[in-house]
Amino acid sequence: MRPAMRLPRTAPAVVAVGGVCLLLTLLFGLTPVLTALTAHAGLALVPSALGAPLALPPLRAVPLGGTGPVQLLCEDFAALVLVTVATLRMRRHVRVRPVAGWARRALAGWSALVVGGGVSGVWRGLVAARLVDAGVLGWVLYGVAGAVSGAAWATTLGWLPALATTVCARRNPVPFRLRTGRGRVRP
Repeated sequence: MRPAMRLPRTAPAVVAVGGVCLLLTLLFGLTPVLTALTAHAGLALVPSALGAPLALPPLRAVPLGGTGPVQLLCEDFAALVLVTVATLRMRRHVRVRPVAGWARRALAGWSALVVGGGVSGVWRGLVAARLVDAGVLGWVLYGVAGAVSGAAWATTLGWLPALATTVCARRNPVPFRLRTGRGRVRP
């Protein structure tokens, strides 16, 4: 008889960050939310008027307005990149620092969204550069503007994954001797 297959264990903080990032991309994909955002926070549109992507990448099933299916797929891919990068960043933090406290986990969740927002912003900036047929300098500038815009929006909304990781933090997850450094942490 073969032993049962064991699936890798995923830390609750990793699942929380991935879930919050997915929820944010779904939220920005809703037309009423986007309409309310643009109506009530008009200054948020200024960077997008200069070519930077607006907000975090939305996850949608149908194109918005006059955009086509290719741009829809590019935006959905950017949302996938955001969720994947943030989840992998948080997974690395949990693997490297298994005994981190709630404050360090919260900062790691915040930074995971910022890194994911920056990377997905680069992709969205490059897509915008392709759409306007920019030159080499335009590709660089659109990519940088996308990274800055994505990281800025993620910094603003980073308290959400930070809160989720704080809720998932366990008290004293390992014995005292491992927390004080007097023992070896086994993988």
